[in-house]
Amino acid sequence: MTTCIILVGITVLSLLPPKSGLEIQSNDKVNHFVAYACLTFSGLAAKILKREFGMVLFFILFGILMEWLQGFVPGRDQSFFDTVANILGVGIGFFIYRSLRRLSFMN
Repeated sequence: MTTCIILVGITVLSLLPPKSGLEIQSNDKVNHFVAYACLTFSGLAAKILKREFGMVLFFILFGILMEWLQGFVPGRDQSFFDTVANILGVGIGFFIYRSLRRLSFMN
């Protein structure tokens, strides 16, 4: 359930036009990184898909798709560096999940 909420939240925040009243200020790249790390960790922990690689690939493609779709939202632009932050977030979410699992905190 948490993964679905995060997925919907990322989608809404990614596709809302600027000045919608829901924009989150501060470092944009950090926001992307943290959002995708949380999404990936949550999805892997919930075992939504049986194959970890498939889920990681899905989240990477989702991050790329969100950036591409932003190019069609008035006032928003596609950003290569946002895409990189999304992918790095997926990577760190996967790394944290695997590290905790290896340390036997998770099954």
